[in-house]
Amino acid sequence: MTKHIDNLFFNRTFVVFILLVVWIIGALSLRFFYHQQVAGYQNPINEQISQRVSMLSVLQAELIDKEFSFVGANLKQLAAMSMEAPEQVATYAERLTNLNPTIWQLYITDNEGVVTFSTSPGYQSPISLRDYFTEHTKHEQTKFFISSPRQSIIQESALYIAMSYPIRDADDQFTGVAVAALKSEDLTAQLGNITKNKNISAVLTDESGKLIWSSSLYEGLQKNDIYSLCKDHRYLTSTELGIHRVQLQNNAQCDFQFLNKWGMFSIIAENRASAEQSIRQYEQQMVTRNFIILIVFTLLLLFLGNQLLKQIESRKLLAVLNHRNKAIIDAMPDLLLTMRVDGKIIDHEVEDSFPLLVDATKLNGMNISELLDADLVEKKLALMAETINTGEPATIEYPLVLDGKEYYFLERLTALDDKHVLAFIIDITSRREAELKLEWQAFHDGLTGLPNRLMFFEFLNKLVQNYRRNKREFTILFIDLNGFKEINDNYGHHVGDEILKHTATQLSRILRETDTVARLGGDEFAVLLPETSPSQAQRVITSIIETIKQPLIHNGKSLSVSASIGMAACPQDATSADELLNAADKRMYEVKSAENKL
Repeated sequence: MTKHIDNLFFNRTFVVFILLVVWIIGALSLRFFYHQQVAGYQNPINEQISQRVSMLSVLQAELIDKEFSFVGANLKQLAAMSMEAPEQVATYAERLTNLNPTIWQLYITDNEGVVTFSTSPGYQSPISLRDYFTEHTKHEQTKFFISSPRQSIIQESALYIAMSYPIRDADDQFTGVAVAALKSEDLTAQLGNITKNKNISAVLTDESGKLIWSSSLYEGLQKNDIYSLCKDHRYLTSTELGIHRVQLQNNAQCDFQFLNKWGMFSIIAENRASAEQSIRQYEQQMVTRNFIILIVFTLLLLFLGNQLLKQIESRKLLAVLNHRNKAIIDAMPDLLLTMRVDGKIIDHEVEDSFPLLVDATKLNGMNISELLDADLVEKKLALMAETINTGEPATIEYPLVLDGKEYYFLERLTALDDKHVLAFIIDITSRREAELKLEWQAFHDGLTGLPNRLMFFEFLNKLVQNYRRNKREFTILFIDLNGFKEINDNYGHHVGDEILKHTATQLSRILRETDTVARLGGDEFAVLLPETSPSQAQRVITSIIETIKQPLIHNGKSLSVSASIGMAACPQDATSADELLNAADKRMYEVKSAENKL
């Protein structure tokens, strides 16, 4: 009996011991699995935030650089035009503000800060004390300056930043500044696709951290300095200088790019509050579930149930991550492609309005060689290989023709691993078309379509340089229409415009392809005749006079003008552009005077 009791005690002790050991092993295993599960939930969230702010900071830097380069190039053109062709400044400024909605106001000042031209009517107070004026008076460098956000005096709710460029004469003397005021809300609208996620804020600062622009500034009261920094991927802000107006806390995760050309930081910061809350909720959820599992199930069922729970939780985690990824991708514009290094498309996300070469349902599984030209495919494959090898993102711009229309795209490639890349593609067609249209309008006459004075001088200077290098002579003709004013006064400006267009068409028809005819303004035209001697040019003059005499029939009436033409030859009369044009102008007046005496 005692032996049986002893055996039973031993067996129960052994069983209890085994159960205790198994329970301890199970509890320790459950604790280990708990940390693994939390890490498996937390790490992808942190990695996604890190990749997102890094990618968006680079993308914002590229878009800001392109936007500021576009505005800066046209501001530089406006400054040059204020010296060379001031009569065209108002028209050019109006076209520029119409084509680029970010530009709120354009104005030009003299060297004392007095506004001499503005796109806004009414009195404009001097800007001699503004930093975007004083910066150019302190330094002699010819470079751009971008101010901190300011509040409009006229429209108090309007915030703007100012980009300025110094105006210098031929002797490099400071004569004033050209300023473009960029309205903060319009700049935010241009870059708004980057910050569609309510937890993400975009910030631009100068090298010291002084705020230039933020997508989350409140309106009004922006006269104090504001400082923002991104240090160790944490967003730091001043608590004493009004930084509460930026809707981010110091726990935001951020990344930045430095734009050397503009001397500023492009910062993207994402508020981690919702992510941290989600992680804490998940941790609490896992503690509760695992405690219940440890009590209810046997050690064996606990082990099996824990494995099953891991699979279920892994699937839930994957679904949550996929849902988050889809929400992020849906908030981004245009097209996202996951591709192999050989160009095969693995997956895609596309905006409904984005133009595609094939139906979106057919993209997965296709190779880019089936969609694009061989040259473009070769370039993209080379960039993909380079991105994977170096780990550095790459960017390419290219045109494509879809349904008979030409589109332009900006594509950014980022390596996912050693065999796959992520392609982020944006449609930049409208911006490209605006740039080309503005570039054409800057160098052509809007009425006749001929080159204007700026382009004429560019061609003339090239011929002068060609003469100095290769000694190739050329001739310049200065044409003034006789009788144009009478037609303009008697029949109206619209008939005068028809005379000018008729004259431009006739001149273009009789001249060679190598010749250049331009409208300098009013009823004045000029012609460049490369590799043409004065005697040869005389025959051209005779042909032009006879051609211009041909009448224009308007409403049954025959209207005609004549031409007085002055000629100057290089090198016989001069060897510089200004002297040649002045000589031709003088000869034209001599011809007109002689004709009036007859």
